Amino acid sequence: MSSLGSSKSLRDEMEVTTADVFPEVNAAAVTENLDRNELVLADGVVSAEERNIEPDNRGERKIESESPPEDDVCPICFGSFTVPCRGNCGHWYCGNCILQYWNYAAISRPCKCPMCVRHITKLSPEPSLQERQEQEVKEVLDKVRRYNRLFVGGLTGFVQMFMSTLYTAAEFNFIPTGGFRIVTVFDYAAIAMILILRLVGIYRRRRLAQQKKKHRLSFLLENHLFRSIESERRRKENGCPYNISGGIRRSGIITCVPGESSVKDNPVIACLDRLKEFDSVSIDGPLRDEVFDEISSLFKNLNELCSSQESGNAAIATKHGAVDLTCSICSKIKISTRSNRVLVPCFKALAVLIRDIQSTERFRNCTGPNIVVDLLNDSSSDSDLLDAGFAVVAAAATGNEVVKQLFMELKIDELILQVLNRESKTTIRALYDAICALLTPDDFRVVASQVYGYARTFAKLGIATALTEALQAGIGSDSLVSASTALKAIAVNDEICKSIAESGGIDTLLRCIDDSGEQGNKTAAKTCCSLLSKLAGSDSNKSTIVEKQGLDKLITLALRFSDDPLVIQEVMLIISIICLRSPDHAAKAIEAGAGDLAVQAMKRFPVAAQMQRNACNMIRNIAVRSAENRTILLANGIEKLIRTAKANNETCRAAATDALRDLGLDNYNN
Repeated sequence: MSSLGSSKSLRDEMEVTTADVFPEVNAAAVTENLDRNELVLADGVVSAEERNIEPDNRGERKIESESPPEDDVCPICFGSFTVPCRGNCGHWYCGNCILQYWNYAAISRPCKCPMCVRHITKLSPEPSLQERQEQEVKEVLDKVRRYNRLFVGGLTGFVQMFMSTLYTAAEFNFIPTGGFRIVTVFDYAAIAMILILRLVGIYRRRRLAQQKKKHRLSFLLENHLFRSIESERRRKENGCPYNISGGIRRSGIITCVPGESSVKDNPVIACLDRLKEFDSVSIDGPLRDEVFDEISSLFKNLNELCSSQESGNAAIATKHGAVDLTCSICSKIKISTRSNRVLVPCFKALAVLIRDIQSTERFRNCTGPNIVVDLLNDSSSDSDLLDAGFAVVAAAATGNEVVKQLFMELKIDELILQVLNRESKTTIRALYDAICALLTPDDFRVVASQVYGYARTFAKLGIATALTEALQAGIGSDSLVSASTALKAIAVNDEICKSIAESGGIDTLLRCIDDSGEQGNKTAAKTCCSLLSKLAGSDSNKSTIVEKQGLDKLITLALRFSDDPLVIQEVMLIISIICLRSPDHAAKAIEAGAGDLAVQAMKRFPVAAQMQRNACNMIRNIAVRSAENRTILLANGIEKLIRTAKANNETCRAAATDALRDLGLDNYNN
């Protein structure tokens, strides 16, 4: 066959093969059933004789089949053969070309010959290629060998064919990509996961609740059994023929003691019954003057009976309506000279009766805040009545956010300012207690307390200034401690702290600190230092304290009370606040002797946990921004003391670690 004829035949075969590859031509379905010795040409099927192949010269054919024809080209790339490989059908291709063609088709099946559309189950590379050492040739030969292992036979080929058949026979469309989009699949999966986790959480919560209930019942039964045994033992020891308590909680329960024939003989119940008689008689009008003395004695007796918490009389009285009865009687008393003799013991008894959240709620429900504030407004000149009335305010506002709000709505702040500005020099201690109770967030039933806003209202009204003026009486005033505590409750932000300092609060406190040290008054010293630490939170006040030689006065106070760690820890707290973010103040603190104070105190009181913690914080703030201060402190042996405090006190471990780190030590975590 001539070269021209061979090229023409190849083109014809390529045209037919191209038509077979594309789905538009259905010739592939016809040629699948042809005999192995037949080739598809453009004009039909031809036999071996028509291809001018002589059956006798098998030797020449074998030699020619081991290498591609010299005048032929690769039917895929139409270029010269590179790494030529022959299929089992006899056609030659470039190794890379036929493998890429197979990769684009179904790789789980043998490749179809582009020329004759027969399956190529084996690729035979040209023998001369085995001697070539080029990297590209080796890679192609490796790929050819892998192809042959897949489809020639063996275990690997069998497994691959089995998996391919299984995949074809049982398709598993886990994530359909049609109208049901993949995003929707993930959405539904997330919703299902949330529902499952929710159900699991409900189940676990119910199990935990059941276990908790079971343990609680077990504990109550054991406690009841223990109390029963203890009660039986006491009964036998006292010779009592009946069981008194029976292991039941006795709070608010009346028990008859020897000498009492019935419940009515109990002094608390008898006192309340007599007061109820007066309340019922005066239901239509105000109380008469002749019964004031007896009512006063009854309230004094009730106050004495309920003053002791161990007696349980306060719970008995509250359970039998003592709070409601007292408020009712107070509402019927008109302010006069004689009525004060009843109101003072009445308020004192009421302050004792209001002791928990139940009693404060009873006080609120019977309009107790309105009654008390009205009476205090009408008698703002009587010190005893004011003291007793503000004691009721303090007791009722403790632990009850609603009662605090009621008092603020009734303008209790204006009444407090009016009492503070009056000319009388008599100290009303309960007034300061009422301020602290109103401004303390102690009601754990509410998430966010309103006391911060109340403190700002107090400051804007002028109560902070009035309390600052009350401090100017000095160490000799019996209201110094109470006024300092109340002023600390009001100083809740930087603006209020500055206003207190501008009113002379820092000068007054430094003078009181000096006087308390000279007179040995530890209580006044601790209270004044506590207030000064609150005022030192303002940066401007820090500079004012340092300028007025406050550091020297604090160190002197600590040396005078060197045997009291409570005073020393307050001094250290102030110094740590003053030195915070201020290297200049830290240097002056070292000059004043703060480093020596820390060393001596930590050596002397190794088990005072809070003092050790404040000392670590003070050392940290002194050393963090000053290399010179770090050198001085380390030279004094502060590292060993801090590590000892860290090892011995659980509460100061974090502070000790921070102090060691800011001292520049690498092993601060050890």
